Amino acid sequence: MFTKISEQFTTAIKPFNSLIEINTKSFEQLINLQKTFLTAICWEIAAQTKTLSTQTDLTKVIDDQKYYTDQLQTKVSASAQNAYEVATKSSEEVANLVRGSISEAANFTK
Repeated sequence: MFTKISEQFTTAIKPFNSLIEINTKSFEQLINLQKTFLTAICWEIAAQTKTLSTQTDLTKVIDDQKYYTDQLQTKVSASAQNAYEVATKSSEEVANLVRGSISEAANFTK
């Protein structure tokens, strides 16, 4: 009797454990993406500051700043796209988990 209840509890809690694993994995991926993005931005800000501090021609400063801004916009867009892909994949995994759990529960009650 106790063994059967224990098995049922283990089976019932399995989807929750899977959900926690999916969320943890997604959170770690998002943190790593953010860390990589912010590190790259910090290095680029330092490089841009160094470049601008040596310029004496205003036209060159404006061109350099425009190039830097364009590159920054590209990196921000790529970072947002990567985060969106992680969130989408996580959402699909959760949806599959819920569908499987509902199906399993329906079979269990029959």
